[in-house]
Amino acid sequence: MTSLLLIPVYEPTDKTLAFFQTLTHRIDVPIIIVNDGSNPRFDERFLAITKMSPTIHLLHYSTNHGKGYALRYGMQYIWKNFPQTATIITADGDGQHSVEDICHILTLLENLPANQLLLGVRHFTKTSTPKKSYYGNRITSYFFLLASGIKLEDTQTGLRAFSAQSIPALLAIKGDRFDYEMNILVALRSLQLELVTVPIQTIYEDNNEQTHFRPIHDSIRVYRSLLTFFLSSLASSFVDVGCFMVLLIFFSASPSNLLLITVIARVISGIVNYSLNKRYVFQDKQQTKNSLWKYTSLFCFQMVLSWAGVALVSLVLPSVLLTKLLVDCLLFFFSYHIQQRFIFNQKKKEASHAPLLP
Repeated sequence: MTSLLLIPVYEPTDKTLAFFQTLTHRIDVPIIIVNDGSNPRFDERFLAITKMSPTIHLLHYSTNHGKGYALRYGMQYIWKNFPQTATIITADGDGQHSVEDICHILTLLENLPANQLLLGVRHFTKTSTPKKSYYGNRITSYFFLLASGIKLEDTQTGLRAFSAQSIPALLAIKGDRFDYEMNILVALRSLQLELVTVPIQTIYEDNNEQTHFRPIHDSIRVYRSLLTFFLSSLASSFVDVGCFMVLLIFFSASPSNLLLITVIARVISGIVNYSLNKRYVFQDKQQTKNSLWKYTSLFCFQMVLSWAGVALVSLVLPSVLLTKLLVDCLLFFFSYHIQQRFIFNQKKKEASHAPLLP
């Protein structure tokens, strides 16, 4: 089986050179290095890296675009120039992945199925992990669990392996910076990829000062898809609850009236929610009719669940408003998963028209 290593690099340090020096002595597979628009003063270091082994192929462009862009750029190059490649390993060039772990991943690729994504997962402890990295990974893992239903301790690791057959679908995933790798994990089910984790070393040298991850700016990018869905749902919930409470003034809280009130409030909020999700969250620009009838089906089913849940739970809780908030909070995550996987899922269409990088 032919394997290949893809490593994006931005402004390499002396430790980066030491990492590649050790790496090239341990492996003999092709190494694609993408210079992600580093300052020209780093050209000598890139030249020094390329001289370490004839297996190294250096790609570059003049403007820094981010890690996600660099990975897609490298994958596109591999797709065009290495058609015999069966599996690809991606790794970071800043020393966060040990050469030993990369070599171990290479040994696992002989039996890697085409539908699997192999993920090198680190274990984080408060005592050995820099605070911003520890809490950043904890928050991201929590959001990922809510978004995907998958419990994963390390969502930010760049040490991954996958079949080259997945390249067209991965090129269609959005995100130019650190959000790209997170977006791949969120889209695992729509990509029809099975996640397989492998424990790796947790390396943070010099309090992780070499990382180019910007805690606030890049975190917003990582959480963007989740945050936009949350804001869309929050806005729709305000419309839903507002209409519900206004109508409750004119009708008693009997089960039959609750059904009528729920239907009217949910229809109004559903129109708002569909419009926001279609345009801003999942950005479905082509499948209007297809997504509309699917959303309508989900809408009707969720409305029945909301009515039944409020009617039943209100028998226990004294506040109808509190009951509705509790029920709808649970339905929020149910709705996100259904919309992401089945309603606004354009994987097949987008994968077949994956954008080519310049």
